Amino acid sequence: MSIPAAHAVSKRENLPLLPDEVDLVERLMTPESPERIALENLVPEVGTSKAAVLRAAFHAGIDNIRAQALDESYRRMAAEMTDAEHAERRAHTSARRERLAARNDE
Repeated sequence: MSIPAAHAVSKRENLPLLPDEVDLVERLMTPESPERIALENLVPEVGTSKAAVLRAAFHAGIDNIRAQALDESYRRMAAEMTDAEHAERRAHTSARRERLAARNDE
């Protein structure tokens, strides 16, 4: 994931934080904390400023939201498919697997 450079910011928003969120930000700012390590695993090159850490945490959340939205879209699409469409998709998948297995046997 690429985080936009600070100069690319087009709008600043104020975000009031609850006390436990303030504590989390402090832990995210602490280099060896479990929270910071987790953030760095999710977002490479976090940076050291508070703004960079908050931006990284925000982007990690956005990535999670996008992934869950994609899952929900697939779930809805599957729910709207007819039985015939499900059968066609299964047949297509089965044929593809058979072709792949045949190639691997060669």
